[in-house]
Amino acid sequence: MKKILLSSILALSAIAAQAQEAVATFEETKLPAESNWFGDTDPEDMYAGEVYDFYSGRYMLTGMRHSSSWWSGFALSNETSTEYASLSDQFRSAAGGAHSGSNYAVYYYDSWDVESRLYNIYDEEGAQVSGMYVTNAAYALNSILNGDDYGSTPFATGDYFKMIVTGYDINEAKTGSVEFYLADYRSEVEADHYALTTWEWCDLRPLGNTVQSIHITFETTQTNAYGALTPLYVCIDDVNGYQGSESGIAAATDATRIFTNGKVVTIDTDAQCYDAQVFTTAGTLVASQRGCNGCTTIDLSGCAEGIYIVRAAGMAQRVAVK
Repeated sequence: MKKILLSSILALSAIAAQAQEAVATFEETKLPAESNWFGDTDPEDMYAGEVYDFYSGRYMLTGMRHSSSWWSGFALSNETSTEYASLSDQFRSAAGGAHSGSNYAVYYYDSWDVESRLYNIYDEEGAQVSGMYVTNAAYALNSILNGDDYGSTPFATGDYFKMIVTGYDINEAKTGSVEFYLADYRSEVEADHYALTTWEWCDLRPLGNTVQSIHITFETTQTNAYGALTPLYVCIDDVNGYQGSESGIAAATDATRIFTNGKVVTIDTDAQCYDAQVFTTAGTLVASQRGCNGCTTIDLSGCAEGIYIVRAAGMAQRVAVK
């Protein structure tokens, strides 16, 4: 199946030539207001399913439809409610709509899937994916905060839910993996616990410069003998670039990115003569550097694990220090 799909991708050069925009905003597909899309028709064999795809920017995203309620992989949505009451609400983001524009993608991992991916259909040998904005799906957030009827309990100290993004080159060799916490209750300090309800930047540059596709899996502490209890969903938008402003505390620009790798905060910017400050969520200043020029790093190895707020070059960004 993978070989057939990969051959089809490489045969789409004519389509790809018209899709050279680097950023996948998902706005190319017009959806009715407050709706979603995961394929057009149910397959004849529900258990075999049927692969579908859609396009945005340089990328093709795939999913698998089994029925009008059973699917996996990537879907499109423009729903803006954050409420979750039943599976009919599974296409909603915890942030309430898209990061920019109207549309966003919802990803659901299911072991029945043939491994749905996001494929680069323009750069045949692959290219760097700078990152993407992510937030929890309303379904996953509801389970994290309230538990559900399937055995999940509200997250407590020690729990976490993370997304694992793996890159592959044109030969199906792994280029690297990035882990990103969608909910993190590992800290003994309750104030540091969080579950994402805003769009946050996930840096994917560690995957390298030859990424031809990416695949998303998950890890959660809420499991039983049959697998994960946390619903394995994530919402993504603006793949490979910054579009507009962050909701919540962050206000990202095209010129500035703030991210962390363990204990080191990186401020990636062209700005000159700016001050960089790091605060706890309670507002206590724990580190600062004055008169910074261009890209700057701040070592927080003396700080406890948890969530911090970095202010620099005209923006503020929440980061997780591990």
